[in-house]
Amino acid sequence: MSGTISYGDTVNDALDRLRGVGFEFGPGFVNHAPMVAETLATVGCRDLVATWVERNKRLRAYLDPPEGGTPLSGDDPVEWRAALGDFRRVLDWVAMFEARLSHRPWPDVLLEWWPRLLPGMYGMLTHGFIRTAHAVRSLEATEEPGPLQLRELAQGLGYWAARHTPVPAASERSLRLLPPACEDIGLSLSALTVTTAGLYAERAPRPSVPLVHSVTAPAALRLFLPLLPADLHRPAYDTLRQAAAAMWDVFPNGGVDAPASAPGYEPPSTERILVDAVDFGDEHTIKLAEACKREYALLPDPRYRAAADTLLRRMKTDGF
Repeated sequence: MSGTISYGDTVNDALDRLRGVGFEFGPGFVNHAPMVAETLATVGCRDLVATWVERNKRLRAYLDPPEGGTPLSGDDPVEWRAALGDFRRVLDWVAMFEARLSHRPWPDVLLEWWPRLLPGMYGMLTHGFIRTAHAVRSLEATEEPGPLQLRELAQGLGYWAARHTPVPAASERSLRLLPPACEDIGLSLSALTVTTAGLYAERAPRPSVPLVHSVTAPAALRLFLPLLPADLHRPAYDTLRQAAAAMWDVFPNGGVDAPASAPGYEPPSTERILVDAVDFGDEHTIKLAEACKREYALLPDPRYRAAADTLLRRMKTDGF
């Protein structure tokens, strides 16, 4: 995989192409284009990003967001708390975050809103949280981030706020499947992501997409960790563990014919899966393959490879 233009130029070109594109499409599906564009740029497929974005725009009938029109200052707790979880206010939220980011360093804005938004990160299967994580990685990776990258952070935070949904209480059955935090949150995250990846590969759920987020959401938390003070690490981990367990409560997970159960099964390398996922072009296969490759680099466990391979096979055969 190689790219012919810089990471920053690639990301900014993609965000320019995505100006005005809505947050969602169809009955409850999320716009993954900014996240996938950033992912492709990260893994070196920069020369593919523009084509992927344009194709995605043709395939998805993105919905115009509600017009909003009632400004949010973000200074009055009564005001902003009343607007949490109100998707009709999504553009008001984005405008508020844009205003704050124009006057303060972006890490300060993120840290100010982190404890306010984290309890509601479950909305739309954690996509506001994950989109914000990709925006943060983009800003961290660029020496001089452009205004489109800052706007993307405002879009991620605004969507997170507008789809704010408290993390459901998970069953003890599901919580017992997932490891509690240890002293080192980085190691705890590895234990959580490898466990959810293993469950995904073992059970090969149908539909195949929803439970992917029990892997990708905890993996997204790792992108935030360097910016979070140590005292916020454990609450963040506990929230992500609860969210992942809640997903395993909600969605069917009794799939059959799991590739990992076949005699002699050996998943391909993370590099091979990522290449195949990019060739296939589906949003979730690309994002899971990259997240599993990133986590595998920290903990070389075949369960990551098996999870990404399982999704790719299922998407090729089932389409969802």
